[in-house]
Amino acid sequence: MKARRHLIAPVVALVLFAGLTSLAACGGPSGAVDTQKVLAGSSAKMKQIKGFHFVYEVHKPTSAEPGAGLEIARIIGDVNSEGNMQATIDVTQGGIPLQVKFVALGDTHYILDPLSQKWQSMAAKDSLAGSLNLSAGTIQILERITEASYQGQEGKGGTATYHIRGKTTAQDVKAIAGAVNSTGTFSTDLWIGVDNGLVYEVDIAGALTTSEDPKIWRSIVLSNLDTFIDIKAPQ
Repeated sequence: MKARRHLIAPVVALVLFAGLTSLAACGGPSGAVDTQKVLAGSSAKMKQIKGFHFVYEVHKPTSAEPGAGLEIARIIGDVNSEGNMQATIDVTQGGIPLQVKFVALGDTHYILDPLSQKWQSMAAKDSLAGSLNLSAGTIQILERITEASYQGQEGKGGTATYHIRGKTTAQDVKAIAGAVNSTGTFSTDLWIGVDNGLVYEVDIAGALTTSEDPKIWRSIVLSNLDTFIDIKAPQ
């Protein structure tokens, strides 16, 4: 299903790890863990879930200068197994904060104009979130992650998780942030449930463009895993 490929991520995108050739079994503070086994098991589990709640956020240091154009600061929403998404998008336009309601059904996106309070439909490629692809882009990131290592067990959302850290290139995270002109690598952290194999968080650190503060980082936090949300076109 095309819509599922586009929007079921970040979950499906975050769990297709079986092809990661650079990962090796290694021990962390909590003892020996077979990292490849953890990632492959998570892939199998996450591809079967009914849906999830997510928070995608761009974290800027207090010293960062405000952007001059339109910037996505946060997306909070739900994705279901049909590939549909509903969310609230926090953006800044020239440093002025705005909040936009958003629904995605297949290749059609709906945005609630914050001024007129009327819904507008448009092709996904033309919408506010059109450049933010949390599916194919994130799959690419995790298929190419390098220098991955086990960091030990940590609690996320009240659940014990395996913390795995690696590196990704600017090109591999391009779909996460849209425009990318950096050529460096970025530290990427993953948290996967010890008992259930579900993904709870992915963090990517570093500036993707020359205009961003070098201390910026992005996170995708998942919750209500395996919960179906019926998402329909707005009326």
